[in-house]
Amino acid sequence: MFKSINTTLKSSMSRRKQLSLGISLLIVLSILLFTFSCSQPSTTSSPDQAVTDDQLTKEQPTDLYDVITSDPAKVDNSKLPITPLEGLNVTGHAPEVNIKKYSLTIDGLVDTPLTLTYEALIQYPTVTEVVLLICPGVFADNAEWTGVEVATLLTEAGIKSQASQVTFYALDGYNRSLSLEEAQREGVFLAYTVNGQILPKEHGYPLRLVVEGQSGSRWVKWVERIEVS
Repeated sequence: MFKSINTTLKSSMSRRKQLSLGISLLIVLSILLFTFSCSQPSTTSSPDQAVTDDQLTKEQPTDLYDVITSDPAKVDNSKLPITPLEGLNVTGHAPEVNIKKYSLTIDGLVDTPLTLTYEALIQYPTVTEVVLLICPGVFADNAEWTGVEVATLLTEAGIKSQASQVTFYALDGYNRSLSLEEAQREGVFLAYTVNGQILPKEHGYPLRLVVEGQSGSRWVKWVERIEVS
């Protein structure tokens, strides 16, 4: 009889120990979960913490691959690497150019149409800028370009009051237009060197239009004529 009572007491004490151990484990687990959750950064932000478009615009990427889908007008390229001459991407097929016979024509709604040889062009005041070229979704090049501002040439030709557009024609038949206002902005120029070297023919020799803040389709290569309309 005493043996049976003793067995019952041991069984009861064992269950109480198991229950107590289970409760202790639950408490410890709850504490751990609470500590972990408090240590994690919040995935929500208050209105004051929200990232604005202006903040995104001011970001300074350091890798050209990161900007190939970006609007070039919204990219600060000051920390991007300079693309070496041999690393510049190539598009189109370069036409043959006889530089001795080459000239740039500026005509249309101007007071004084101009025909300028290559030698005459490189005598104009120069501008040198590191400008980002983006072919959307394909590549991005960041290079130093030197040339003559389009505004300088248009001023010399004299723009008639009814003019509103400027079209750039290439030796291979390609052409693109800018508004008169766009064409006269800083950062829009006819480059004849890149990274301090004479512009290679595959990159637009003798003249390539550089349009800061716009995609590569506007950067007309092998420019031979500028028409004001």
